[in-house]
Amino acid sequence: MRRAPIVLAATAAGLAAVLGFHTQKLRTSVLSGLGTTATTSPPGGTGTTSGTAAGTPTTSTPSTSSPAGAHSALGADIQYQYGDLELKVTVTGSKITNVGLVVNDAFDPRSEQINAFAEPQLVSQTLQAQSANINGVSGATFTSQAYVQSLQAALDKLGFK
Repeated sequence: MRRAPIVLAATAAGLAAVLGFHTQKLRTSVLSGLGTTATTSPPGGTGTTSGTAAGTPTTSTPSTSSPAGAHSALGADIQYQYGDLELKVTVTGSKITNVGLVVNDAFDPRSEQINAFAEPQLVSQTLQAQSANINGVSGATFTSQAYVQSLQAALDKLGFK
């Protein structure tokens, strides 16, 4: 009988903790689309990109080219511990000329701050190194790793060495 108040208090505390727990809604990119099929037609050719019913895009995204000789490709959509990241890389001749973020979803406000700080530095490092062999950003290790994976996937699609 002496344990009853302790057990009841512990149960009440546990129930209060469970009821007080708030989760954050998982955000997805507008570009990922659930159950949709997107078609991309580069100038001078055709290509398709399809997504599954679960909204996961396939990796057969074609590269595109513009009249000025610039070629672009989407990198892999990388889901990492703190978010989701996908890049679009543009190469002109044998030079990386632009890296843009297609999907940049962080799961929490702190990760958004880290990404906002790290991503311009990662783009700058890429344009300087002209490859996916970059140092990354201290304090944004997971973002840096996801960035490099998506970057390398896009460069592989473009046949960039």
